[in-house]
Amino acid sequence: MDFSSLVQPICREEIDRVVKLIPPDKAPGPDGFNVLFLKKCWPIIKESLYQLCEDFFHGNLDLESINTTFITLVPKIQNHMTVNDFRPISLLNCSIKLITKILAERLQALILDFIHANQYGFIRSRTIQDC
Repeated sequence: MDFSSLVQPICREEIDRVVKLIPPDKAPGPDGFNVLFLKKCWPIIKESLYQLCEDFFHGNLDLESINTTFITLVPKIQNHMTVNDFRPISLLNCSIKLITKILAERLQALILDFIHANQYGFIRSRTIQDC
């Protein structure tokens, strides 16, 4: 199998495409910004994010500085009494969401070639109901 596409440099077109794909209304990160901010301010901040992705690819990015996540529990029902009455939400920074989405998109292009036909989790074109 050829996995070379997973380690290719991240190009600007790929970043632009992924920014358009990420839903804008998900939970904000610890920095308070959600993807809507990223999309609205794209003309202003895109060069910085291009540089961030390039630094990530070359191993020059201190991930510890941007990989902070808060986990919060959001009640599923009005009268929450047990842990099962809550939904955990992970609040990631937009920059980490962008990098992980780029990597996930690359993997999705190859995953069908090495995941068994009976595997249904984590594959976009398959659902558990197909079993």
